[in-house]
Amino acid sequence: MYRFSSYRPLIAISLGLATHCASAALQPMAEAPLASDTELHCHFNRDASTDCTTTYHYTILAPTGREMLSRIDFDYSEGDTFEVISAQSTQPGAKPVNLDAKQIDTRTAPNPDQGFRRDKQTSLAFPNLRVGTQIRYTVREHRAAKPLMTQFHYALSFGPSVVRRDHVKARFTAERPIQWRSELFDDFTVTASANGKTLDVVQKAPAYLNYTNEASNATLLRIPRLEVGSALDRQAYFGDFAQRYNQILAANLPAQAAAAVVAARSLAPTEQVAAMMQHINDHYRYLGDWRATERGYVPFNLDEIEQHGYGDCKDLAILLTAMLKASGIKAETAWVSRGERVDALLIPGTNAPNHAIVRAEVGGEVWWLDPTNPVFAPGQTLPDIQDRWVLVNDPQSQVREEHIPLERPEITQRMNKQVHYDKQGNGATQASITFSRFPMMQLSVADRQQGSTATDQDICANFGNEISDCHVTRQPTTFVMHDGYTISAKMNDQRALEKLGNNYVYTDQSLKGRWDGFINYRRHGQQADLYLGNPETIDFTLTLTGGKMDKAIQGCQVRSPWYDLDLDGKLTDDGLRYHYRLSQKKRWLTHAELASAAFGKMIDEARACAEQVHQVVKL
Repeated sequence: MYRFSSYRPLIAISLGLATHCASAALQPMAEAPLASDTELHCHFNRDASTDCTTTYHYTILAPTGREMLSRIDFDYSEGDTFEVISAQSTQPGAKPVNLDAKQIDTRTAPNPDQGFRRDKQTSLAFPNLRVGTQIRYTVREHRAAKPLMTQFHYALSFGPSVVRRDHVKARFTAERPIQWRSELFDDFTVTASANGKTLDVVQKAPAYLNYTNEASNATLLRIPRLEVGSALDRQAYFGDFAQRYNQILAANLPAQAAAAVVAARSLAPTEQVAAMMQHINDHYRYLGDWRATERGYVPFNLDEIEQHGYGDCKDLAILLTAMLKASGIKAETAWVSRGERVDALLIPGTNAPNHAIVRAEVGGEVWWLDPTNPVFAPGQTLPDIQDRWVLVNDPQSQVREEHIPLERPEITQRMNKQVHYDKQGNGATQASITFSRFPMMQLSVADRQQGSTATDQDICANFGNEISDCHVTRQPTTFVMHDGYTISAKMNDQRALEKLGNNYVYTDQSLKGRWDGFINYRRHGQQADLYLGNPETIDFTLTLTGGKMDKAIQGCQVRSPWYDLDLDGKLTDDGLRYHYRLSQKKRWLTHAELASAAFGKMIDEARACAEQVHQVVKL
């Protein structure tokens, strides 16, 4: 975490909705492939360095457990120290055998795809593993204090795992009183010493929490976790970093950045921001560089960043902040936890964020800018930093907490599609679709990563069932994308209708199939929370000609905290014209929401509404 940060998003294009039809279950404890007994002791030194000794004891319960222990890796910084104190294996009915030194290997750890690290990796390979084998090893690691880090902060969490936790004991000691906060931690006993400098954590009973056959977009939003630290005040953790950031920002802009600011000076503020983001995208690449030193939270200075032509999140964020401030736009660096899910801020310590961004005030609005992303849409916040806490560094080096809001479900796709059927149920199709907000940004990233030809094929595949002769007309995408990007397409759909006896059947799968995953979730008793992605509204108008439909559309409305749906339409002399607007209002659906009677009622109403579009067609 202290490298902060090597993560770069990969935004995949998705014009349809995947359904998930797995049957889920809470896996029985008897099926666990491994059992564990873990004992941890971490001591937090006065200089904010940490010494941790951990003993791991595993018992292989099933054949898959062997593969899970095939090689055990430990990565650590070159500036830290790591030692294997002991390691042994015990075969069923035999005595413990110490691990041969030849089976312990230390080497330089692989570098990440977009960065340089001075990491080492020590690996253990236990021989002759089989069901019933027990392995036990103790390791000790000294983690050196990172630059400007004066406080300690440590997080312990227990999410779903294929490993059965038979025993867990953790002891934390420090030279100063330990502060702690926990969430969903009722299965553990936490005991603090009288002077507050020792904290013992003991699991009350064996535990096994593992779900099988959950959806691919499933996770748990909340898991048992404990955080310990030397303070509860964010200023104690981040004040020195905030001061260093402002010292860097006080320097003159390097030549290229200064020239970019001058070139954009006559533009409106929104266009200036776009120009600064474009400049960074054109002249810098995302790459984390920890070869010279373990920098932790500390960026390079502005001249170094321009000289390198690359940087990680903190480097690019501080450069963008400096350029915006030089342009007269209020801008501040900020720290956030980036990703689909985010933990609540128990202790505002240095292990809480994993990413640096920029808070800017543009045209009376607050924009949250991430210069590491390969696309920029003015005013849009990408999903991986929405709806969460953020720590903002002001010009006086005071750190405050704010909340990045959830995006509103604005219209992101507006489609007008016409299909004319021939006597064999094929559909000559032409359509125009206008993208805004996140789907528009996904198109730009897809073009950048895989080329426009592959993206066009993806677009075509989402317009029908068996598409041929598809021709897409559109302008090239760019780094800066503005709402209202339109695509036109012409194609043949060789399975526009499904054959049913002497007739054909029409179904709008984008409307009807949307609810199938939720139905299966409820039917099969799935347990996890589901990630939906950016809140959005789609507005589709479809005109079907060349056949006689069997029923009129009465129209309907569905209203709920999760989705809103409006449908209307009318029969024509040779077909049907209908329109619907569907709004997804949340990024996440919790298990409690998905299993509720209200959500079930919403599904029933939405399916009944979609059923109106289902037609028997005579050609």
